[in-house]
Parts: sequence; C-alpha cells; structure tokens
Amino acid sequence: MPTCPGWNRLAIVATVTCPYPGGSAEAPKRMRRTSTTVGHFAPWLLVALVGLLVVLTLVPALFVSVPWQVPVLLMAVAIGLGSAVIAHNRHLCERCIAVLPLDAAATAARYGVRFRVAHLFERRVFALCYLCAIAGCAFLYSHPVGRYGFAVAQASLAYLLLVYVTHQRLQPWCPYCRNGGTELATPTSPEPVTSGL
Repeated sequence: MPTCPGWNRLAIVATVTCPYPGGSAEAPKRMRRTSTTVGHFAPWLLVALVGLLVVLTLVPALFVSVPWQVPVLLMAVAIGLGSAVIAHNRHLCERCIAVLPLDAAATAARYGVRFRVAHLFERRVFALCYLCAIAGCAFLYSHPVGRYGFAVAQASLAYLLLVYVTHQRLQPWCPYCRNGGTELATPTSPEPVTSGL
C-alpha cells in the first residue's frame, strides 16, 4: 500500500503537538479522575488546614518559629483546594454517590440546622457580615484573651465546610431547596388555549 508523505507529516504533527504523553485519549480521563479525587477529599483537607490555623492561633510560640514561606504555601494550598471543591461539584462523583445512605430522606431530616445555616449564607448581607466578623476577630490575635475568640471564629470555618459538604451531598432532600420556591409544582390540568377568533 503506498504511503502518502502528507499523512506521515500529519501523524508527526499530531504526536508532537498532543499535550498528553503518548497521544493517549485516556490522559484527560485520568486527569479528570485525579481532580475529582482531590476535590472529593478537599473539604476534609481544608478542615485540617483550619485546625492547623487554630493551633497556631492558640500557641503563638509555634507561629513565631514558622518561616514566612510556610503561611504563603498554606494559602496557596487552600486556594487550590477551594478550586478543587468547586470543580468537584460541577461533575457527578461516584464516591459521593457511593457514600449516600440508603434512607437519605431520614438522614437529611436529622440535619435541619445544617441546611438552615447553608441557606443563611445565600443572603449576601449575612455572608458579608460573617466575613466582617471574622476579620474583626483577627484584630484580637495579639490580645491574650481575644486570641481565643479568634480561634473560635476560625473553628466556625470548619463547621461551615461541614455544612457545605452535608448540603451538597443531601441537596435533593433539603427542605429549603425543594419547598423554598425553586421546586415548581406540575399543573394537574392543562390551561385552555384561546384561538383569538
């Protein structure tokens, strides 16, 4: 079978310009699977980071011995984990489905407070006031007693991550999502159409 030089050039260009090793079509799937795995566990890693911040707040002698590069690295890791959480929630995660309880409606009924807190943060004014309170508590860091208030404010971030994960996984059974105006009732009888004659 005769070979065409154009086809050989096209194959070389495709191999060289392909961003995945070996020109494999499996590489994007592997990358997506890896980002989904990181995104699945990212909230718990963020909770661990918040716990580390609380420890550094309560024991300031540890913070003094930490070089300045470590907080910058932790901030970069927190931003990366936050973006991984957002990317994770845009796709269907098999791990999240696997950990859903068989009686999800009964489980969701026990988390009414978490659902209410999740929907409180839909209001921009409430979320802005919360951020201002966290920033205000940061000014108490140098005070010996105010430091504990700042640690409690930081710990509330861990609770909010727990609220977010619970709401994200049990959202179909959230009473505030379904009955809060987003669920439309199906009409029982069709409306008559007027012909205008």
